[in-house]
Amino acid sequence: MRRIAIALAASRPAAARTVLAVVLLVAAPPAPGQAPASAPVAAPPPQVIALEPIWDAGAVARGAKVSHDFVLKNQGVEMLRVREVRPSCGCTVASYDASIAPGAEGKVSVEVDTTGFSGAIAKEVTVFTSDPANAAIQLTLRALVQAPLDAQPGYFRFLHTQGAPAETATQLVWSADHPDLEVRSVESPLPSLAVSFRPAKQEERHPQGRGKQWVVTATLAAEPPTGPLSGDVKIETNHPRQRTLSVPIAGYVRPLLMVTPPTADFGAFPGGEPRRASVLITNYGTAPLELLAVDSDLRGLSARIEEREKGKRYDIALTLAAGVTKGPFAGSLRVRTSSAKLPLLEVPVKGEVR
Repeated sequence: MRRIAIALAASRPAAARTVLAVVLLVAAPPAPGQAPASAPVAAPPPQVIALEPIWDAGAVARGAKVSHDFVLKNQGVEMLRVREVRPSCGCTVASYDASIAPGAEGKVSVEVDTTGFSGAIAKEVTVFTSDPANAAIQLTLRALVQAPLDAQPGYFRFLHTQGAPAETATQLVWSADHPDLEVRSVESPLPSLAVSFRPAKQEERHPQGRGKQWVVTATLAAEPPTGPLSGDVKIETNHPRQRTLSVPIAGYVRPLLMVTPPTADFGAFPGGEPRRASVLITNYGTAPLELLAVDSDLRGLSARIEEREKGKRYDIALTLAAGVTKGPFAGSLRVRTSSAKLPLLEVPVKGEVR
């Protein structure tokens, strides 16, 4: 045992010299002309660019399916993966190349259904890729959607006062895709609204229309019934995809003198005290008009004219005297005016004494 320990002790200096040599060898600088050792380098990622991320289809007919192939290029040295293409609208569908080799190009095909749209639209798809620096790319398809038949301004609107001269409104009708458009007939929904059509003159034409264009005229009579205007003017054409174009009517016909509220309603109230109410009379005619006198066929009702705006607006202040018989009552105001057309205006009166 003693001899073995001595031998091991004797060998220690040699072992130490060996370890030192290894350390010096590792730490020693490279020999002249010899390149230093380097750490491993990660493979470069793919690199994607969209050559044309926004594409404009221009003017298209409503209902058309507009399609375009967007081009993606892989500028990296590794394979590019297209993981998903997500449209922003249910009207848009897309297909795509799932892999694009280094230096190569791939496609994202987008199709937009324009049914239900009108005017300028912009539909986007988002492309998700394996490029860490550009993981999501947005592509946009634009278009100006035009109906097979179009009309400007797109409605007939009137704000008319009874007794004023007849009013006329027009529509310019054209087609974006049928240059041989013919208007064959027009139909009015109102007896007081006359309609007609003719070819448009050169100075009347719409710049977006092709071929033949038409003017449709609607004339509201001088004495139409009072109240709101509604309905559609029906325009029949020879367009192969849309035979009929409906143009809505909007507006209101006011009486020469409008009473607000239309009935002087005292409501239900206990007897024994005077009761007051009022109505406003507005002149919508162009000429000033005076209220000359007012009376009533209802016993105990007195009325007084109060001018708000000379020739235009008047209050009729009403007072129902105390002591009116219990129960419901009804009658009318008789307002005399300076209008030759409407010299007498009658306003209903009602209420109930409890």
